[in-house]
Amino acid sequence: MNRICVVTSEARSYYALVTRLRRAELPFSSLVPDSDLRGCELILTTALEARRFGQKALALEALDDNPGVFKGQVLSRLGFAGDTILIGVDPGKRIGVAIFYGQRKLALSTFESAGSVCMWISTFARGIPESRILVRIGDGNGPMAMKLVELLKRGVPRAAIELVDESGTSAGSSKLRGVQRDQAAAAKIAFRKGEVVRSGQTRIHG
Repeated sequence: MNRICVVTSEARSYYALVTRLRRAELPFSSLVPDSDLRGCELILTTALEARRFGQKALALEALDDNPGVFKGQVLSRLGFAGDTILIGVDPGKRIGVAIFYGQRKLALSTFESAGSVCMWISTFARGIPESRILVRIGDGNGPMAMKLVELLKRGVPRAAIELVDESGTSAGSSKLRGVQRDQAAAAKIAFRKGEVVRSGQTRIHG
């Protein structure tokens, strides 16, 4: 079975869909509209053509241009809708962020301000609204960690937040090749269980 099929007679739309799929590192098959589509689990097409393909169709116009958000939106239609958007944050002068959809990597990035981190995370929250969000923040820089907590509670109120002991996350090699050190640390933080941040908490204990 082809999990993802691109099916459209519109050349520009085809190019846009294929470009986004490649940027998101998602495998796909290209088929013409009159093909036998019974083997397709998800059909990416245009809003005008979507009505021909029923519930399997997902229109280009409904998809985000951000590769990570796009990937999450597609995965949510492939049976992963119950998975958690898992976000690891390595706070410091440079803030590494790693975002996963369950076990699948969506995006890695580095920021210089807590506000930029919050805005980026909120983009994923808006783009994939049906999924639970869990943000895990390393405790190595207490003031920055709590600033992130404060901003996220306001900007992404549905997110659950945990503070994580980040000792050892910057050491050793990463399974994610070609990524920056702070991003690799953020990826490790994402999968390390932490302490839930309670309402009104203003500092890191311990």
